[in-house]
Amino acid sequence: MNLQRPFQVIAPTLDGDVLTLLARADRALTGRAIERESGASHGGVQRALEHLVAEGIVLREPAGRAHLYRLNRNHLAARWIEGLASLRLELIERIRELVTRWEVKAAAVVLFGSAARDEAGRASDIDLLVVRPAAVEHDDPAWREQVGALESTVTGWTGNDTRVLEFGADELGAEEPVLDAAESEGVELHGSLRRLRQQARRSRR
Repeated sequence: MNLQRPFQVIAPTLDGDVLTLLARADRALTGRAIERESGASHGGVQRALEHLVAEGIVLREPAGRAHLYRLNRNHLAARWIEGLASLRLELIERIRELVTRWEVKAAAVVLFGSAARDEAGRASDIDLLVVRPAAVEHDDPAWREQVGALESTVTGWTGNDTRVLEFGADELGAEEPVLDAAESEGVELHGSLRRLRQQARRSRR
């Protein structure tokens, strides 16, 4: 699944990209702004807008010599469009709920990489950093079952390969580029990687 362009799940056309932009916007957008954000041609955007205005799902209003466009949130289809446009947020909430229910609690779970940056395409992996508590052995059966189920479940939700990178809580003091990236750009789903790394660094002094 292309989390950056979620309408490609059902409509791999420019109409879907325009709807995604308008559903995520908190204000009306000009045609030029839509062209800039979508990276599409002027003609392509104008054709998409004409079609969507004709369907009533997009509203157009004059603004000087230009026009402003916004999603018609009263349209019967609006809530499903908003849902598709927010698939990345739905994924985040689902993972958060799943790991919160774990029998053996993780010290932290972080979404990082392209999905965290909202840049994930159809071929992108879903990257998750999972921190194992110090009191839990790496080969603990319940723990291993949870981690394996996390990978398969998220892949089932998205169609994207899911890669879990696992660290023990006692390994977080190391200077690891992947830990730095997860700490700086990641979306924390459970626990606090930042706090755990601060504690690990202090303990190594």
